[in-house]
Amino acid sequence: MLSILFFISLFPFVKADDDWDDFTNNLATDLAPLITLFGERLTKQFLSESISILDNVIFALSPLGVLTAVVSVIRICGSSSLRAFVGRAQEGPAEAESELLPCVSESTAELFNDGGITRVFGRPKIVEIVAWQDVNHKTGEKETKIGTLKDALEEKAWSCNNKVLPTELPELDIPNLSLNKGIKRRDQFWFHCAAILGGVLQTGTITYATLTVFVYPQHFKKDDKAVASYAFPLYLIGTTLLFLGMFFCAFIMERSSKEFYLKAEKPSKIYWLQPGNQDVGDQVFNAFLAVNEGPESSMTKKLRYTKSIRDRRFDRKYLEIYSTLTSTVLGFIFQFIGLRGLHASVILAQLGSTFIMSIIRTCLRTERMAPDENKMKDDRDLMGHKQQELDAFAFYLENVEYFNMVLLPDRPATIPSPRFVPHVDAPLARQLIRTRTQLANLTSNPNQSSSATWDDMPIRRMAHNLAQTIESTMDLISGWGVDLGKTFEFRLGFECRGASPGSVTQSPGTYSIGLMRCGDALRWKMEASEIEAILGLWTWSLYKSGDDCKSSRLFRLVGLSEEEASKKETYLYFHKWIFRQTEARLVPSDLIDDSRRLFGFEPKEGLPLGNLLVIKTENEVETMAAQDIFIQFLKEVCLNVKELGGEVDVVSGIQNSLLGSCTRIDELVSCFEAHSLGSREDALLCIVPVLRNRNLLPDLAADCAKVRARREQLISQGKWKNAFDLLRWLCERSEGPQFQRSVYELGYLCLRALLNNSETVRKEGFAQVCKLLNSDIREEFLQTQKILLPSDWSMSQDRIEWWRSFSSELGWTAWSISEEVPGMSFMEPALKSLNVPQSLPGVIGTGQDLQATEDAMRSMQDWLTLRDLVNAGFRRLREEEDNRLCFEWAVENNYHCLLYFLLLKWVELNDRIPFLITIAYTLAATKHSHLATQTLLRQGTNIDATDVQGHTALFNQAAVGHVEGIVMLLDNGADPNGSNEAPNARPLIAAVYGGHLMAVALLLQYGADANMTDQHGMSALLWAMASDYIDIVELLLSSGAETESVMSDGSTALIWASTDKSLPILELLIKHGADINAQDTDGKTALMRAVSRERSLPVLRVLLDKGADVHMEDDKGRTALDMARKANFHEAVAILKSSDRNSLASWLPDLTSRSP
Repeated sequence: MLSILFFISLFPFVKADDDWDDFTNNLATDLAPLITLFGERLTKQFLSESISILDNVIFALSPLGVLTAVVSVIRICGSSSLRAFVGRAQEGPAEAESELLPCVSESTAELFNDGGITRVFGRPKIVEIVAWQDVNHKTGEKETKIGTLKDALEEKAWSCNNKVLPTELPELDIPNLSLNKGIKRRDQFWFHCAAILGGVLQTGTITYATLTVFVYPQHFKKDDKAVASYAFPLYLIGTTLLFLGMFFCAFIMERSSKEFYLKAEKPSKIYWLQPGNQDVGDQVFNAFLAVNEGPESSMTKKLRYTKSIRDRRFDRKYLEIYSTLTSTVLGFIFQFIGLRGLHASVILAQLGSTFIMSIIRTCLRTERMAPDENKMKDDRDLMGHKQQELDAFAFYLENVEYFNMVLLPDRPATIPSPRFVPHVDAPLARQLIRTRTQLANLTSNPNQSSSATWDDMPIRRMAHNLAQTIESTMDLISGWGVDLGKTFEFRLGFECRGASPGSVTQSPGTYSIGLMRCGDALRWKMEASEIEAILGLWTWSLYKSGDDCKSSRLFRLVGLSEEEASKKETYLYFHKWIFRQTEARLVPSDLIDDSRRLFGFEPKEGLPLGNLLVIKTENEVETMAAQDIFIQFLKEVCLNVKELGGEVDVVSGIQNSLLGSCTRIDELVSCFEAHSLGSREDALLCIVPVLRNRNLLPDLAADCAKVRARREQLISQGKWKNAFDLLRWLCERSEGPQFQRSVYELGYLCLRALLNNSETVRKEGFAQVCKLLNSDIREEFLQTQKILLPSDWSMSQDRIEWWRSFSSELGWTAWSISEEVPGMSFMEPALKSLNVPQSLPGVIGTGQDLQATEDAMRSMQDWLTLRDLVNAGFRRLREEEDNRLCFEWAVENNYHCLLYFLLLKWVELNDRIPFLITIAYTLAATKHSHLATQTLLRQGTNIDATDVQGHTALFNQAAVGHVEGIVMLLDNGADPNGSNEAPNARPLIAAVYGGHLMAVALLLQYGADANMTDQHGMSALLWAMASDYIDIVELLLSSGAETESVMSDGSTALIWASTDKSLPILELLIKHGADINAQDTDGKTALMRAVSRERSLPVLRVLLDKGADVHMEDDKGRTALDMARKANFHEAVAILKSSDRNSLASWLPDLTSRSP
């Protein structure tokens, strides 16, 4: 084209009197006809955009690029021999299709390239989305739906004018960018005008040639001679054949693709979204968002869409192809020869016609996509950072400026998880999440083979990791036996603000994400697209909110709120459960907004000092956001967990460090790590605070079973220092009761060391005692940390008082050992220098019995300084009264440390003197000491242990009717039925025997069996009857005591109660359904016993009134009347006879009515 322009520009410089033949011989005659062979770029461009017969006609009139058209037909439809002939034997079909056809196919596609459109090979990432208005059938309101073209056709929002719908075509989801966005196709009127003009030019050239040959031959001679006779016929035939050949070349090319024409039936928009940083071949494509819409960005029904796909109808149709190629080639040859024989002006006319038509063909499609069509050009770099084009597109679609997650208040544990129904209070947030979820589904459908999925996006990968973590966590917790139902949901809170002028931030709304059990294995499953939507939108909003978000390092709050992160207790449990390598830091509260997220961004100048505990991390924003969502999920699901369970221990870490461990927490951490949601430390930072918030964090103190076993193992190996380090580690990192118990355990370990036979061990034990007497072990630990402690972390007055009391009791114990144990007097100077008191205040009871107090203190000293555990232990055990006084003295004076030491000493003797534990539980219940009871339980002792008589502590308390003691023992797991191995020690029978109504009621309330029997086969009911405890009898009967159970002689309770003094009980038994005619082993009934053995008229009358059968016989055939006569019980004989006559009279009417 540029060459033609160049030669045309030379025309004005040719003088008028120049010889035309000289000029044309050099230019027109030799060069001009050959120009029609070339024009490759223009030809390929026109062919690749031709979609109609009219395009083919325009292409064939005064054609340019004959050689390109021929080669193009061969490349598209030619055989392998033809392709080899033109040097394209090894060319794949995709390369030819991408250059020459307007269609897309399974191997070709189109991408935006900074304002232009580039055809590429393979499956690039680009999505075509149709948005249309529809009416919600439930509410009747208008709503906007989005989907693919296939979705729009299925929803009748778009229609197709073809008889065969393209909904099943795999190419339907591959966008045709050039035909629908890249080229702004002119109205058909201009195409008809171009065809007409082309026809006029072509026929005009032929007409002009006719005039030069036949009308004015004298004026248009060739070398002063008339033109050759062959010239015009060959020119005419050649031009005709060339037109036909070029037309069919274009026709074959145009029919090698099939077009479907779609139009909008409902107001619609079409979007094309292309992610950035795509490497396709040797090109990198940036993010692009283009849209076809109505005026002022409105939806319109005027949208049209052309879908062009590959059609192979001309494959192997060699007759049509060869005919077309032959016509084209022969036509060019004939036209060339004919033009060489005609006047030069005809050649110029043909050249001019070709030039004009080339310009017209180009002008038909010069209006291309505007440079500013990219709706995302301003955020392109930000989107490319994490490939968040879908999130930016969702913001654009819903016109949203801001979207953030907010932390919701805890749902009470009494409110169960509602049925899975996602809901949002804020409508804008609802629509935004729904839109983003649909976008996720549209770009991740595994059944869509037409375009590449977007699964390599960091947000999508993290969302899938989060979804898998949540699913596996649900499977894990269900495997623990927690009933989570068939569906479960957890709530997330959001706030959202539109981008329209005057928009305000909507009040926080809730969105529920559901899980369901699926498949034969009933595994939990959730919609990962929902998680992706929330995670992506939130992350995108965070990135948009600040320029430093991309480069800033992040930190996570230790805890679930600023309040928790500012507490000393948080630092302690961090070092106990979480700390691995990264130390916590204190930062100001203005660096984080705990109402929205639990992580923050580090300022460029670094983290200043403050009062909130945080952990610096190398994680990305999407990872931190995903972890926040996991925390919210875990908070919800933990409402269904009553107790965490698992084994608790302290394990060894790197560089001889110690770590808190729980098997159940380790399982949760494994789920977290296995699905790449973060490191182990990240997992603990998310899990531990939630468990603590839900009161599920395991109790890890020095008295835990695993810790005690580890301590004993170290002691057995002679590693006393390691044992002390283990307990000190727990003391330093514990709080509340766990701290107190751990300190007591450490103190008792010191006592054991002081009583050890090894001098080295004794000295190590005394060194540990001095450390404890010198300073608070936990405060000492905090002072050695590398952080500047806040002022409000100082010891409280209660803690100071507690530590002072503990030090005093420990010091008194140390003094006792120094005075009572031979060889331990070396401790006295050090104890004096530490101002350790040698005596303790406190008395027993009202303080009147000083001797009892002295005996109690002496007994305590004897127990704590005891070295010969077996022999001396038995001697001490015989002094039962002193043991009781010792226990009471410690309890009444709140000497908790000494009480703890005493109980541990008894536990230590448990293997040799088992019934010590029964004594301990009995004393604990008698004095109502929860500390004693809990200490014994945590040491692994059996609350139902028996003494030498086989009695349990509960039996002892029931026997005396001590209600408070009974309740305390039952609340801590005592068996209300006692042991089957000791039937003589049934707590219920003991309470009944003692007549303790409240004790009986409590035992029954806690599940005691009302029909339990003792070693004699006597039930509680019979014992109550024997003692004439009417209230207890009624209570037992109301609680399900059986009335038909028999004694050794076969007597039932009713028979046994047929005495004068048991008359009220007899009536109670009858009232509760006792069988009034029951018989013993001799066949005697209660009525028989009343007239023979008991001779009781009141009982006789009650039995007869209640329907006792006077005709029943015993094993010897005797009735009650017979027995009354034999016993000379005349009053009974009269009553029985009277009763018998009344019974007979009642039968007479019936008998009379039946007589004939």
